[in-house]
Amino acid sequence: MKKNVRTAALISLGCVKNLVDSQGIASQLVARGHEMTGALDGAGVIVVNTCGFLESAVEESIETIIRVAAYKEKGTCDCLVAAGCMIQRFGKKLVPLMPEVDLFVGTSHFHRLGTAIESWDAEGTRRLWIGPPRHLCDGESVGCHATDFPLAYLKIAEGCSNRCSYCLIPRLRGPCRSRSIDEIAMEAARLAAEGIKELNLVAQDTTAFGLDRGEEDALSRLLGVLETNVSPEWIRVLYCYPDRITGSLLRTIAASEKVLPYLDIPFQHCVPEILEGMGRKVGCRRVEDVLERIRFHLPGATLRTTLMVGFPGETEKDFRELIRFVERSEFDHLGVFAFSPEAGSRAARYPHQVPREIREERRGILMEVQRGISRRKLMNKVGAVFPVLVEGYHQETEMLLRGRLPSQAPEADGMVIITEGKAEIGEIIPAKITAAHDYDLEARLLREERQLSFGRPGGASPERCSPHGAKRVPSERF
Repeated sequence: MKKNVRTAALISLGCVKNLVDSQGIASQLVARGHEMTGALDGAGVIVVNTCGFLESAVEESIETIIRVAAYKEKGTCDCLVAAGCMIQRFGKKLVPLMPEVDLFVGTSHFHRLGTAIESWDAEGTRRLWIGPPRHLCDGESVGCHATDFPLAYLKIAEGCSNRCSYCLIPRLRGPCRSRSIDEIAMEAARLAAEGIKELNLVAQDTTAFGLDRGEEDALSRLLGVLETNVSPEWIRVLYCYPDRITGSLLRTIAASEKVLPYLDIPFQHCVPEILEGMGRKVGCRRVEDVLERIRFHLPGATLRTTLMVGFPGETEKDFRELIRFVERSEFDHLGVFAFSPEAGSRAARYPHQVPREIREERRGILMEVQRGISRRKLMNKVGAVFPVLVEGYHQETEMLLRGRLPSQAPEADGMVIITEGKAEIGEIIPAKITAAHDYDLEARLLREERQLSFGRPGGASPERCSPHGAKRVPSERF
C-alpha cells in the first residue's frame, strides 16, 4: 500500500470541454474517498488531464507531466496519472517513453480512473487503460463545477461525427453521443441552486445534439426546457456547426429570456474549394447565407467565429478573399488558427502544403484586420449601459473588479474592467461603458439603475440581461 494516495491534485489542460471532464474526474475521486487539494506538493496522487489535439498542445502536455513528475522526488506524490486526449491519441507508445508516469488513462476510461488508481495502489501491473471511446458522462459523474467564478460549463454531448479532414477529435473522443434532455435539465437546476449565474452549453458540436438518437431539433427543445425549468439566468450556446443553424433554433433564442443572442460558429474558411478540402459539410449554402439567416432572426446578435489559414492548397487569392470576408462580415469576436498538419489526419497527407512561415504570417495579418474591427465595434458601446456579470477581481490588482457583458464569452472574448462601483461576485448589474480597448472595455457600475431587460428588437438596450481547486491551464484550441 502506498503512503499517500488519498490526497489528490488535478491539472486540466486544453479546452473547456476537457475542463468538464476534469470536474468529473475530481467528483469521481472524491466519491472514492480522495481529498482534492490545489497544492501539488501535498498531493499523493496528481492527475494531468492532457490535450492531444494539436502538436503545440501535445508539447505542453509533455512539458507539464515532466514538470509535475518532480513532485515524486521532492514532494509527497506517489502516483502520477496522465489522462485524456494525448493518451488516447498515442496510447502504448507513451508507456516506455515516460517511465515517471504510473498510470496512463485514455478518454475511453475517464469513468474508471478511480478504479485504475485503486488497482495500481494494490500493486497491480496494468499501467495503460485505453480502448474505444464510448462512455458518456451523466449527472452523477459531474458533481461540482470547475471554475471559481459564477459560471459553469455543461457538456450536452460527447464526441463528434463530422469527420473534418484536419481534425482528430472523432479518433480521440469517438462519435457523437448525446445526453438526455431531462438529465441536462436536472444538472442545470443543481448548478442554479449552487449560485451559478451563467451556464455555457458545450460539446464538440452542440448543434448535433440529439441527431445520434434520430431526434431532429433537439437543441431547440433543450433550450425550451431550460427556459421554463429552474436554470441559471444566462445560458450561452457554444460550438455551433454552420449548416445546422436552423430557423427553429434562431426563433427559440429570439423568444428566450435566458438564452443569450450569442452564436459561436467555427466557419473555418469562406472559399468553397478550401471548405470542400476541409470536409466541412456546407452543402450548397454559402457562408454568407448562414450569416444572413442569423441576422434576420436575431438582429444585433453577437457572432463569434474561428478561421483557419494556410490549409493545403490555400492560395494568395484564397487568403485575400478570406480577408474580404472578415471585413464584410464584421464579426464581434474572431479567433484565427494556422493549419497544423497533425499526423493521422487526412489533411496532413494532402498535396500543396503551405509553408509554416506563410501560415503564421497569414494568421498575423488576419488578426490585425480583426483587431481594427473589434476596437471599432467596442468603441460603439462607449456611453451605453449594459448588464455586467461580476466575476471577481482583476488579475493584476484587487483594487478593480472585472466582469463580462452577455456578448463576451468566458476566456475567449475579453472582459469589462470595472473602474467605479462595488458589487458582489456573481451579481448581474447595469454598468455604463466608459472606455474601449482592442478587446476589453472599462465601465462604472450603476446600482441605481433597474435591471435591464434582454433587449429584444425595439427594446431599450442593445444587449440582454434580465471541483473548485482544480488548476486550469488553457491550451490552443479550435
